[in-house]
Amino acid sequence: MTIDNQLDQASETKSEVVVNTDGLMMQLDYAAPSQISQVNESSDSLSEAQTSEHTQHVALFAQLNRSDVNFHGKVKSPLVFRDSLLALFDVVSSDYRYVPKDRSAYTVFMQMRRASSNKNLFTAQRDYFTWLFDNDPLAFCILDPIIQVHEQGVSFEVFSRDEGCYAQLTLTNEIFEQSTKPTIGTTNIDYSAALFNGIEKIRDHQQTILDIGHEAVGLQLLETIPETDVADTDSDVANPSVKEQIIEKRINVPKSWIRALLQVQSAGQLPQDTIHLDPIALYNVLFELRMHADIKGKRRGLLIELRPQQLPVIILEPFDITVTSQVSQQQKPYQGQQAKLIRLWGRRRLSLLKRLLPHTDSVSVSLLGQGMPSYWTLKGKGFHFTFAMTGFSQANWSQSLNFDLLLPKRPLHNTLAASEENLSDSHNDSNDSNDDNNGLSVLIKTLASTPSTLDDLVKSLSADALLKSVPVSHSQVQQWLLSGTQQGLIRFEMATQLYHYRPLTQVPLEMAQFAYHNEAEKQAFDLIGRTDAVQKFTVETVAVKGITIRADIHVEEDRRTYHSQLQLGDEGLVTKAECSCPQYLQHRLTHGVCAHLIALRLRYNQYDPNNTSNDSWHDTRVLSKRVPSKRLNNPKNTQANVQESAKIKSANSSLMALPSAATLDLTALAQPAAHPHTNENGKAQDLAAQESSIAYVYITIAHKKITIEQTISGKDTRQQLAFNQPAQAKSAFLQHIARFEAKGFIENQGM
Repeated sequence: MTIDNQLDQASETKSEVVVNTDGLMMQLDYAAPSQISQVNESSDSLSEAQTSEHTQHVALFAQLNRSDVNFHGKVKSPLVFRDSLLALFDVVSSDYRYVPKDRSAYTVFMQMRRASSNKNLFTAQRDYFTWLFDNDPLAFCILDPIIQVHEQGVSFEVFSRDEGCYAQLTLTNEIFEQSTKPTIGTTNIDYSAALFNGIEKIRDHQQTILDIGHEAVGLQLLETIPETDVADTDSDVANPSVKEQIIEKRINVPKSWIRALLQVQSAGQLPQDTIHLDPIALYNVLFELRMHADIKGKRRGLLIELRPQQLPVIILEPFDITVTSQVSQQQKPYQGQQAKLIRLWGRRRLSLLKRLLPHTDSVSVSLLGQGMPSYWTLKGKGFHFTFAMTGFSQANWSQSLNFDLLLPKRPLHNTLAASEENLSDSHNDSNDSNDDNNGLSVLIKTLASTPSTLDDLVKSLSADALLKSVPVSHSQVQQWLLSGTQQGLIRFEMATQLYHYRPLTQVPLEMAQFAYHNEAEKQAFDLIGRTDAVQKFTVETVAVKGITIRADIHVEEDRRTYHSQLQLGDEGLVTKAECSCPQYLQHRLTHGVCAHLIALRLRYNQYDPNNTSNDSWHDTRVLSKRVPSKRLNNPKNTQANVQESAKIKSANSSLMALPSAATLDLTALAQPAAHPHTNENGKAQDLAAQESSIAYVYITIAHKKITIEQTISGKDTRQQLAFNQPAQAKSAFLQHIARFEAKGFIENQGM
């Protein structure tokens, strides 16, 4: 379907998206539920008949009120096909949100238990699931995937219910044997637990056929008319008749869900650091996570240590377990120019990739920054799977605000409708917004004909006659692509670096509904835009404890000034929040965060510690380094062991005097065995028991004072320096940072 046809259909037909106060009511109609069936066809030869009995037909029914999309192909690698679709289902059904104890549900359960005490097990289970479906329908709600049939194959897109995971699966033409030409387009497919159970039964010895379409080649749509006593025809075989069955789904999709989906898709185009891993390294990470449970109150991050021209190292907190892999074609040294230590959250979500690891040839990870989304791309024969781990759920409003500010400003109007109005009025004076709308409209028409890379788009748009008045450059085209992705019109495939035209819905979205998460966030942005709304803004930094932010938020409509305070941990997460507004005093944070706290957090994002009006600085830098810690396996208290332990103790107690030669060589981790040591008996002692611990250094500047705290192996040291002028303290602050970096310490970006 072309762009012009879509605009005509949007104006003439009834919209499939109905605006609702809580979300968007989407109606999805299918001819029948997607299913897997075995087809037994008659054949002349015995061998062909036996083959047909072991044929699995995967029928994915497309949405009826969208454009016709058809695909038919025989699957060459059934196991890859099965595991990739199962991994997709694991992502769309995942929900890692914390669920507190609900006493009301327990009360209802006890009432049902007493009421069903005289019933058998089947009746009691049926009553329970009936109650659950009536009172908690979201427990069974799985949003159907977005599917696109294109020249390279078939692509699936899903987003989890907790807004924490996004997955994009592409099955290339290499895995299919096609007999008919597919119909290219975008639609939704029916995805249910029954289909998941059927996909689990696919085996390698069976022939698997994939059918996608409105009727999915008519599978399971024929029913047999029962034989009657009086035959009306001469034929002894019953005639099949078409069974008409339409499955209607009305799903109230939260606006925050669609907004987060568009954000994660857009963030994949931002500048990022890319590292390459061996699949066995990802397996080792999943193995260590499975063998080590999270400790309450301890760090749960996934540290990725990057040093120029060295192999990346993955560190699991708080156990300080390091994971690398052998030097291979998949594992490449980091090509950046600056050493970085990036912490990621939500590491348990990586377990959703376990089904695809046996079929994966290479793994690449794209990192946006500290606590920001990370993209894990798995490539194998016939598929590539991109998994985005946001690191925060919809409940983490503070971290999601940082994510919002990382992306460019979301357009408030739909570009396709605006460009159509501009093209219809040729006498209208052109301005910057009209040029952007026209440029994006031409770009979308180019992508609708063929997917392209960024360089190919720049070349084709530079030669387009409709954009002669618009300067076409890489930055301008990338801005159009980001705007189109935020409107749900463009899909970026990270594995191939291709941009596809993929409308999220049949009718273009009303972008004004997705500008803000909620009304409180809208009010917060309005307060930040005023000159005198945020008063007496102060920032206090304390090493290890975090950052305390205070301000008075003046609301002119209320004729009152509210005192708001936030405390941020060393990872940038809110650990304490207080406000004097009536909403917080009455409900605390149970009814959501108030606009004044959001405004305070937004004001802190604009805070520059190096540029203050009173010529004073408040800043904290966290640096860390992995140092070797020797575990002595010999229980005897020999003189050599005592001397060795004394050396380790002196090295741990004085980090500032630690030589750079004693740091752990990252390239040595890739080798199966380390260099041996010789004890007093002349026997070689292997260093396989050598472990690494992380040493942290917190450097804090507060006006004229500098505080340096060092932490290693549970031992803390503290040093405080005072200066006569803030400028002298600032100069010494930078000198201390440079001194620790020269000793191999890496600054934790964003902490």
